[in-house]
Amino acid sequence: MKRFSAVFALLLLITGFNALAAEAPISDAPYLTAITFENAEIDGGFDSGETVFDLTLTDNTKSPSIKSFEINGQANLLINYIYDISNHQTGISVTLQFDSGSIIYTFNYTNAESYSAGSNANLAGLSCEYAEIVPEINSSDTSYKLYIPYDLTELNLTPVTEDINAYCAPQSIILAEGQETTLKFTVTAPNGDTKVYEFSVKRVEKTLEEVKLEMESDDYTSFVKGEMFYQKPEFYITVPVVAAGAAVIIVLFALTRRLMINPYDSEEPEFYAHNQNKE
Repeated sequence: MKRFSAVFALLLLITGFNALAAEAPISDAPYLTAITFENAEIDGGFDSGETVFDLTLTDNTKSPSIKSFEINGQANLLINYIYDISNHQTGISVTLQFDSGSIIYTFNYTNAESYSAGSNANLAGLSCEYAEIVPEINSSDTSYKLYIPYDLTELNLTPVTEDINAYCAPQSIILAEGQETTLKFTVTAPNGDTKVYEFSVKRVEKTLEEVKLEMESDDYTSFVKGEMFYQKPEFYITVPVVAAGAAVIIVLFALTRRLMINPYDSEEPEFYAHNQNKE
């Protein structure tokens, strides 16, 4: 009896510790302190001591996306959509990766639209940390540029379909430093229609650390702005110089041509000489 009581007490103690651990903030590791979504609200709000949440969609026909987040500590954030066996979107998985491990946060939809055979194969976005897409993804264009830091070598890309019932597989690729390539994503609509998107990977003349610092600033908007050739200072210097040079060439050409033009026809008798002979 005493042995049973001791075992029972130990089980209660272990259960109590587990309950506390589930509710207490994660310690000695980076963790999310806040996160918000476009087109969705976390039921009951976000709690940094929890890792599984219910997510209610504002429009249950469209995929939600991350709007903002805050991390306590240094970690990379990876986003993946959760699908069932029929590729029906059921939630979002957010992973924090750091040197000593990782933490996965799961956000399960409470009101996703029932599966329907629509024809929407549009891409609404492409999630990729430390990357920027130009122009912004829209329903007309299928070719884009994906700008990344010069020394970024690992890309984890998660497509965001416009229709919650459409499907597009994520991609993870390893590149050599400075390497540029083209990536293709195929969106499959619920009815089987497909649409192919191309993203040309381009490098900016900034390191990953420089881009991180820019992104952490309060007034951050873009790390690509000012990096394209036509936006660089040397472009603004070169264009006027070239334009001035062209203007000089045009003026010289016009002047030279004017000097070389003979106002008289060599085959026509001179008017004055002809009149003098008559007299």
